[in-house]
Amino acid sequence: MQSSDESILRVENLTTVFDGSDGMAIAVDDVSFTLRKGETLGIVGESGCGKTVTALAIMRLIRRPGRIAGGSIYFHGCDLFTLTEKEMRFLRGNEIAMVFQEPMTSLNPVFPIGDQITEGLLYHSNLSWNEAYDISVEMLARVGIAGPHDVMASFPHLLSGGMRQRVLIAMALACNPTVLIADEPTTAIDVTVQAQVLKLINELKDELGMSVLLITHNLGVIAETCDRVAVMYASHIVECGSVHEIFYQPRHPYTVGLLSSIPAYHLPRERLTIIPGQVPRPTNYPPGCNFQSRCDFATEKCILHSPSLTTIENGHAVACWNSDRVSLPDNVVRYRR
Repeated sequence: MQSSDESILRVENLTTVFDGSDGMAIAVDDVSFTLRKGETLGIVGESGCGKTVTALAIMRLIRRPGRIAGGSIYFHGCDLFTLTEKEMRFLRGNEIAMVFQEPMTSLNPVFPIGDQITEGLLYHSNLSWNEAYDISVEMLARVGIAGPHDVMASFPHLLSGGMRQRVLIAMALACNPTVLIADEPTTAIDVTVQAQVLKLINELKDELGMSVLLITHNLGVIAETCDRVAVMYASHIVECGSVHEIFYQPRHPYTVGLLSSIPAYHLPRERLTIIPGQVPRPTNYPPGCNFQSRCDFATEKCILHSPSLTTIENGHAVACWNSDRVSLPDNVVRYRR
Protein backbone atom coordinates (compact mmCIF):
# COMPACT_ATOMS: atom_id res chain seq x y z
CA MET A 1 0.00 0.00 0.00
CA GLN A 2 2.76 2.43 0.88
CA SER A 3 4.30 4.01 -2.18
CA SER A 4 7.28 6.00 -0.95
CA ASP A 5 9.43 6.93 2.01
CA GLU A 6 9.09 10.61 1.11
CA SER A 7 7.86 12.62 4.08
CA ILE A 8 4.83 14.81 3.33
CA LEU A 9 3.96 15.82 6.89
CA ARG A 10 6.41 15.82 9.80
CA VAL A 11 5.42 16.55 13.39
CA GLU A 12 8.30 17.24 15.78
CA ASN A 13 8.03 17.51 19.59
CA LEU A 14 4.48 18.88 19.46
CA THR A 15 3.12 20.01 22.85
CA THR A 16 -0.39 21.38 23.28
CA VAL A 17 -1.89 22.50 26.60
CA PHE A 18 -5.15 23.89 27.95
CA ASP A 19 -5.19 26.45 30.76
CA GLY A 20 -7.99 26.03 33.28
CA SER A 21 -9.02 26.72 36.85
CA ASP A 22 -7.54 23.38 37.95
CA GLY A 23 -4.19 24.17 36.39
CA MET A 24 -2.59 23.47 33.03
CA ALA A 25 -3.85 20.31 31.31
CA ILE A 26 -1.33 18.73 28.96
CA ALA A 27 -3.27 17.31 26.02
CA VAL A 28 -0.33 16.47 23.74
CA ASP A 29 3.20 16.11 25.12
CA ASP A 30 6.33 15.97 22.94
CA VAL A 31 4.67 14.07 20.08
CA SER A 32 6.65 13.32 16.93
CA PHE A 33 5.76 11.33 13.80
CA THR A 34 5.94 11.47 10.01
CA LEU A 35 3.33 10.89 7.32
CA ARG A 36 4.81 9.60 4.10
CA LYS A 37 3.64 10.06 0.55
CA GLY A 38 0.83 7.70 -0.39
CA GLU A 39 0.52 5.99 3.00
CA THR A 40 -2.17 5.75 5.65
CA LEU A 41 -0.93 6.37 9.18
CA GLY A 42 -3.29 5.45 11.98
CA ILE A 43 -3.30 7.10 15.40
CA VAL A 44 -5.06 4.86 17.89
CA GLY A 45 -5.83 5.28 21.57
CA GLU A 46 -8.66 5.68 24.05
CA SER A 47 -10.77 8.81 24.37
CA GLY A 48 -8.89 11.77 25.83
CA CYS A 49 -5.40 10.59 24.92
CA GLY A 50 -4.74 13.53 22.57
CA LYS A 51 -5.57 12.17 19.11
CA THR A 52 -8.02 14.88 18.05
CA VAL A 53 -6.00 17.68 19.62
CA THR A 54 -2.99 16.52 17.58
CA ALA A 55 -5.07 16.77 14.39
CA LEU A 56 -6.42 20.21 15.32
CA ALA A 57 -2.89 21.40 16.07
CA ILE A 58 -1.78 20.31 12.60
CA MET A 59 -4.62 22.38 11.13
CA ARG A 60 -3.78 25.22 13.56
CA LEU A 61 -7.32 25.18 14.88
CA ILE A 62 -6.48 25.14 18.60
CA ARG A 63 -8.43 27.94 20.28
CA ARG A 64 -8.36 29.40 23.77
CA PRO A 65 -8.04 28.19 26.45
CA GLY A 66 -5.88 25.82 24.41
CA ARG A 67 -2.50 26.76 22.96
CA ILE A 68 0.42 25.14 21.20
CA ALA A 69 3.23 25.29 23.73
CA GLY A 70 6.06 23.88 21.66
CA GLY A 71 7.22 21.89 18.67
CA SER A 72 7.08 22.21 14.89
CA ILE A 73 4.91 20.86 12.10
CA TYR A 74 6.43 20.68 8.61
CA PHE A 75 4.36 20.28 5.45
CA HIS A 76 6.54 19.74 2.39
CA GLY A 77 9.40 21.14 4.50
CA CYS A 78 7.56 24.34 5.46
CA ASP A 79 6.96 24.96 9.18
CA LEU A 80 3.22 25.60 9.49
CA PHE A 81 3.74 27.57 12.70
CA THR A 82 5.61 30.25 10.74
CA LEU A 83 2.71 30.90 8.36
CA THR A 84 0.25 33.76 8.73
CA GLU A 85 -3.42 32.99 9.32
CA LYS A 86 -4.16 33.98 5.72
CA GLU A 87 -1.55 31.52 4.44
CA MET A 88 -3.00 28.79 6.68
CA ARG A 89 -6.49 29.44 5.34
CA PHE A 90 -5.13 28.77 1.86
CA LEU A 91 -3.68 25.43 3.00
CA ARG A 92 -6.76 24.28 4.93
CA GLY A 93 -9.09 22.42 2.61
CA ASN A 94 -6.82 23.00 -0.37
CA GLU A 95 -3.63 21.12 0.61
CA ILE A 96 -4.57 19.64 4.01
CA ALA A 97 -8.21 18.69 4.52
CA MET A 98 -9.95 17.28 7.58
CA VAL A 99 -13.02 15.11 8.10
CA PHE A 100 -14.24 16.12 11.53
CA GLN A 101 -15.52 13.70 14.12
CA GLU A 102 -19.21 14.60 14.41
CA PRO A 103 -20.97 14.96 11.04
CA MET A 104 -24.10 16.56 12.50
CA THR A 105 -22.24 19.29 14.37
CA SER A 106 -19.64 19.79 11.64
CA LEU A 107 -22.25 20.74 9.06
CA ASN A 108 -24.03 24.08 9.37
CA PRO A 109 -27.73 23.32 9.99
CA VAL A 110 -29.03 26.51 8.34
CA PHE A 111 -27.34 26.14 4.94
CA PRO A 112 -28.06 23.50 2.29
CA ILE A 113 -25.36 20.93 1.53
CA GLY A 114 -24.62 22.50 -1.86
CA ASP A 115 -23.68 25.86 -0.36
CA GLN A 116 -21.33 24.21 2.12
CA ILE A 117 -19.44 22.14 -0.47
CA THR A 118 -19.15 24.87 -3.09
CA GLU A 119 -17.89 27.40 -0.52
CA GLY A 120 -14.46 25.77 -0.31
CA LEU A 121 -14.15 25.41 -4.07
CA LEU A 122 -15.03 29.07 -4.63
CA TYR A 123 -12.56 30.21 -1.96
CA HIS A 124 -9.61 28.17 -3.22
CA SER A 125 -10.08 28.59 -6.99
CA ASN A 126 -11.26 30.92 -9.72
CA LEU A 127 -14.22 28.72 -10.61
CA SER A 128 -17.62 30.16 -11.36
CA TRP A 129 -20.54 29.14 -9.15
CA ASN A 130 -21.88 26.83 -11.88
CA GLU A 131 -18.49 25.13 -12.26
CA ALA A 132 -18.18 24.70 -8.48
CA TYR A 133 -21.72 23.29 -8.37
CA ASP A 134 -20.93 20.72 -11.07
CA ILE A 135 -17.75 19.61 -9.28
CA SER A 136 -19.67 19.32 -6.00
CA VAL A 137 -22.33 17.14 -7.61
CA GLU A 138 -19.63 14.96 -9.17
CA MET A 139 -17.86 14.60 -5.81
CA LEU A 140 -21.09 13.60 -4.04
CA ALA A 141 -21.63 10.95 -6.69
CA ARG A 142 -18.05 9.70 -6.26
CA VAL A 143 -18.57 9.18 -2.54
CA GLY A 144 -21.57 6.99 -3.28
CA ILE A 145 -24.49 9.33 -2.68
CA ALA A 146 -27.51 8.57 -4.85
CA GLY A 147 -29.39 11.58 -6.21
CA PRO A 148 -26.58 14.11 -5.66
CA HIS A 149 -28.61 16.98 -7.13
CA ASP A 150 -31.32 16.42 -4.51
CA VAL A 151 -28.73 16.20 -1.73
CA MET A 152 -27.19 19.50 -2.85
CA ALA A 153 -30.51 21.18 -2.06
CA SER A 154 -31.04 19.30 1.22
CA PHE A 155 -30.29 20.47 4.75
CA PRO A 156 -28.10 18.32 7.04
CA HIS A 157 -30.95 17.20 9.32
CA LEU A 158 -32.67 15.54 6.36
CA LEU A 159 -29.74 13.15 5.79
CA SER A 160 -28.83 9.95 7.62
CA GLY A 161 -25.61 9.71 9.64
CA GLY A 162 -23.90 7.74 6.89
CA MET A 163 -24.89 10.26 4.23
CA ARG A 164 -23.69 13.17 6.39
CA GLN A 165 -20.37 11.39 6.83
CA ARG A 166 -20.07 10.95 3.06
CA VAL A 167 -20.89 14.64 2.58
CA LEU A 168 -18.03 15.57 4.92
CA ILE A 169 -15.68 13.35 2.93
CA ALA A 170 -16.86 14.94 -0.32
CA MET A 171 -16.26 18.42 1.17
CA ALA A 172 -12.78 17.44 2.31
CA LEU A 173 -11.80 15.95 -1.04
CA ALA A 174 -13.39 18.58 -3.31
CA CYS A 175 -10.12 20.48 -3.76
CA ASN A 176 -7.97 17.32 -4.19
CA PRO A 177 -5.84 17.79 -1.04
CA THR A 178 -2.41 16.26 -0.57
CA VAL A 179 -3.18 15.15 3.00
CA LEU A 180 -6.51 14.01 4.41
CA ILE A 181 -6.96 13.93 8.18
CA ALA A 182 -9.92 11.69 9.07
CA ASP A 183 -10.94 12.01 12.72
CA GLU A 184 -13.06 9.01 13.75
CA PRO A 185 -14.73 8.82 10.31
CA THR A 186 -16.81 5.77 11.29
CA THR A 187 -18.15 7.03 14.64
CA ALA A 188 -21.94 6.85 15.15
CA ILE A 189 -22.66 4.97 11.92
CA ASP A 190 -23.62 1.31 11.58
CA VAL A 191 -21.14 -1.43 10.76
CA THR A 192 -22.19 -1.83 7.13
CA VAL A 193 -21.80 1.89 6.44
CA GLN A 194 -18.49 1.89 8.34
CA ALA A 195 -17.07 -0.66 5.91
CA GLN A 196 -18.31 1.38 2.95
CA VAL A 197 -16.80 4.63 4.28
CA LEU A 198 -13.41 3.01 4.93
CA LYS A 199 -13.38 1.39 1.50
CA LEU A 200 -14.28 4.75 -0.02
CA ILE A 201 -11.42 6.55 1.74
CA ASN A 202 -8.93 3.90 0.57
CA GLU A 203 -10.18 4.00 -3.00
CA LEU A 204 -10.08 7.80 -3.18
CA LYS A 205 -6.64 7.83 -1.55
CA ASP A 206 -5.26 5.59 -4.29
CA GLU A 207 -7.15 7.45 -7.01
CA LEU A 208 -6.08 10.94 -5.92
CA GLY A 209 -2.60 10.01 -4.61
CA MET A 210 -3.28 11.33 -1.12
CA SER A 211 -1.69 10.58 2.22
CA VAL A 212 -4.16 9.84 5.03
CA LEU A 213 -3.87 10.42 8.77
CA LEU A 214 -6.59 8.23 10.27
CA ILE A 215 -7.58 8.85 13.89
CA THR A 216 -9.60 6.17 15.65
CA HIS A 217 -10.02 4.09 18.80
CA ASN A 218 -11.01 1.03 16.75
CA LEU A 219 -8.21 -1.49 16.31
CA GLY A 220 -10.17 -3.32 13.63
CA VAL A 221 -10.29 -0.16 11.52
CA ILE A 222 -6.53 0.26 11.96
CA ALA A 223 -5.84 -3.34 10.92
CA GLU A 224 -7.94 -3.05 7.76
CA THR A 225 -6.85 0.35 6.45
CA CYS A 226 -3.45 1.50 7.73
CA ASP A 227 0.18 1.00 6.71
CA ARG A 228 1.67 2.22 9.99
CA VAL A 229 0.28 2.82 13.47
CA ALA A 230 1.06 5.27 16.28
CA VAL A 231 -0.37 4.25 19.67
CA MET A 232 -1.18 7.16 22.01
CA TYR A 233 -1.66 7.06 25.76
CA ALA A 234 -2.14 10.03 28.10
CA SER A 235 -0.73 12.69 25.71
CA HIS A 236 2.25 10.62 24.50
CA ILE A 237 2.93 8.35 21.54
CA VAL A 238 4.06 5.18 23.32
CA GLU A 239 4.66 2.96 20.29
CA CYS A 240 4.90 3.37 16.54
CA GLY A 241 5.50 0.85 13.79
CA SER A 242 4.01 -1.05 10.88
CA VAL A 243 0.60 -2.67 11.27
CA HIS A 244 2.25 -6.11 11.40
CA GLU A 245 4.72 -5.05 14.09
CA ILE A 246 2.08 -3.46 16.30
CA PHE A 247 -0.42 -6.31 16.02
CA TYR A 248 2.01 -9.22 16.14
CA GLN A 249 5.08 -7.92 17.98
CA PRO A 250 3.96 -5.09 20.30
CA ARG A 251 6.64 -3.94 22.73
CA HIS A 252 4.74 -1.54 24.99
CA PRO A 253 2.57 -2.83 27.88
CA TYR A 254 -0.28 -0.49 26.93
CA THR A 255 -0.37 -1.78 23.34
CA VAL A 256 -0.41 -5.34 24.68
CA GLY A 257 -3.25 -4.37 27.02
CA LEU A 258 -5.30 -2.95 24.15
CA LEU A 259 -4.82 -6.04 22.00
CA SER A 260 -5.50 -8.38 24.93
CA SER A 261 -8.84 -6.68 25.64
CA ILE A 262 -10.27 -7.67 22.25
CA PRO A 263 -12.92 -10.38 22.80
CA ALA A 264 -12.31 -13.71 21.06
CA TYR A 265 -15.21 -14.68 18.81
CA HIS A 266 -14.42 -18.40 19.25
CA LEU A 267 -14.50 -18.27 23.07
CA PRO A 268 -18.08 -17.31 24.04
CA ARG A 269 -17.47 -17.66 27.78
CA GLU A 270 -14.09 -15.95 27.76
CA ARG A 271 -13.35 -13.51 30.59
CA LEU A 272 -12.27 -10.18 29.11
CA THR A 273 -8.84 -8.84 29.97
CA ILE A 274 -8.82 -5.34 31.42
CA ILE A 275 -6.07 -2.81 32.08
CA PRO A 276 -6.14 -2.13 35.84
CA GLY A 277 -6.32 1.38 37.28
CA GLN A 278 -7.25 4.63 35.61
CA VAL A 279 -5.68 7.10 33.20
CA PRO A 280 -3.95 9.89 35.19
CA ARG A 281 -5.48 13.35 35.08
CA PRO A 282 -3.90 15.60 32.42
CA THR A 283 -3.41 18.30 35.08
CA ASN A 284 -1.46 15.89 37.29
CA TYR A 285 0.63 13.47 35.26
CA PRO A 286 3.21 11.50 37.29
CA PRO A 287 6.93 12.45 37.04
CA GLY A 288 7.92 9.19 35.33
CA CYS A 289 6.10 7.11 32.74
CA ASN A 290 2.41 8.01 32.48
CA PHE A 291 1.52 4.30 32.36
CA GLN A 292 3.61 3.20 35.37
CA SER A 293 0.72 2.99 37.87
CA ARG A 294 -1.10 0.48 35.61
CA CYS A 295 1.88 -1.50 34.35
CA ASP A 296 2.96 -5.00 35.45
CA PHE A 297 6.53 -4.29 34.33
CA ALA A 298 7.04 -0.98 36.19
CA THR A 299 10.29 -0.50 38.08
CA GLU A 300 11.75 2.35 40.10
CA LYS A 301 13.21 3.79 36.90
CA CYS A 302 9.70 3.97 35.40
CA ILE A 303 8.45 5.89 38.42
CA LEU A 304 11.27 8.42 38.38
CA HIS A 305 12.06 8.92 34.68
CA SER A 306 9.86 9.30 31.61
CA PRO A 307 11.02 7.14 28.67
CA SER A 308 11.45 8.71 25.24
CA LEU A 309 10.26 7.17 21.99
CA THR A 310 13.24 5.11 20.84
CA THR A 311 13.66 3.04 17.67
CA ILE A 312 14.33 -0.61 18.48
CA GLU A 313 14.37 -2.05 14.95
CA ASN A 314 13.31 -1.25 11.37
CA GLY A 315 11.36 1.89 12.24
CA HIS A 316 9.57 0.21 15.14
CA ALA A 317 9.78 2.68 18.05
CA VAL A 318 8.63 2.33 21.65
CA ALA A 319 8.67 4.51 24.79
CA CYS A 320 9.29 1.91 27.50
CA TRP A 321 12.23 1.13 29.77
CA ASN A 322 11.34 -2.58 29.78
CA SER A 323 10.31 -3.20 26.18
CA ASP A 324 12.59 -6.26 25.97
CA ARG A 325 10.39 -7.98 28.59
CA VAL A 326 7.09 -7.23 26.85
CA SER A 327 5.41 -9.70 24.49
CA LEU A 328 1.90 -10.54 23.29
CA PRO A 329 0.28 -13.61 24.93
CA ASP A 330 -0.36 -16.52 22.55
CA ASN A 331 -4.11 -16.56 23.20
CA VAL A 332 -4.69 -12.99 22.02
CA VAL A 333 -6.84 -12.54 18.88
CA ARG A 334 -4.77 -11.18 16.01
CA TYR A 335 -6.37 -9.32 13.14
CA ARG A 336 -5.63 -10.60 9.67
CA ARG A 337 -5.90 -8.54 6.50
